[in-house]
Amino acid sequence: MLKGRGFKRLYITISVILLLGYFFYQAFHNLHIYEQKVIKRQKINEFTTLYVTEGSAGATTNNTYKYYLYPSESTAEFEKEMYDYEPVLFTDDANVGVTVKDSKLYLTVRGRIYSFTNQQDEFIHLDASSY
Repeated sequence: MLKGRGFKRLYITISVILLLGYFFYQAFHNLHIYEQKVIKRQKINEFTTLYVTEGSAGATTNNTYKYYLYPSESTAEFEKEMYDYEPVLFTDDANVGVTVKDSKLYLTVRGRIYSFTNQQDEFIHLDASSY
């Protein structure tokens, strides 16, 4: 049979560990080492806006650029939620060509592509080549 004193000490220890874990999670959850700022905004159609962010992880790294499709025209609203969204395009090319025709997005990239996701069928057309 379990002794009362040792059993209570185990519960208290587990509770303290869980409480400390929760506080560390809350403290570091919104800490973003990769800083991003919105450098361009372009309306795609009546429901979607393209946001381009420039990001830097520090002085010794090159800037990278992320392209997001977001269902709002409010930059402030997007900036609050940008870390929760996956970018459509993640590249190191500062001069990506962006063209919108008939509510379709055409991207021309001349650089390294870290990730690309076509969110809808035939909505985004990517023309890419290395330097």
